[in-house]
Amino acid sequence: MPVKPVRLKTCPRDPGSSLTRQIEALADGHARVMLKRERPWASITFAGTRHSFAIDWQGAVDPDEIQKLAEALPDHEFSIPGHFVADILVTDQSEMRLLVEALSIIDPLENARD
Repeated sequence: MPVKPVRLKTCPRDPGSSLTRQIEALADGHARVMLKRERPWASITFAGTRHSFAIDWQGAVDPDEIQKLAEALPDHEFSIPGHFVADILVTDQSEMRLLVEALSIIDPLENARD
């Protein structure tokens, strides 16, 4: 009897997956976004996760396209249920790659309603 492959669903409250999909959408599908690392983060008041991403373009790419994404990321309003992006910045930029660090915070108001 053949075994059917299991398709894993991403958790809707997984901020790393949500950020990956939304950054790919901002790049109009011309770039591959890889979540390189996630680390727990906390302060006295908040808890969340630090995310490290590599955004790679392949083939012929307009340098202006990469620059536009680099400039758009810090001001973009990401939609992540139960979380908000407190900080996002480009840490390195080359002709074919952006390295990005983001901090997502668990939204205490939204999670209090659950």
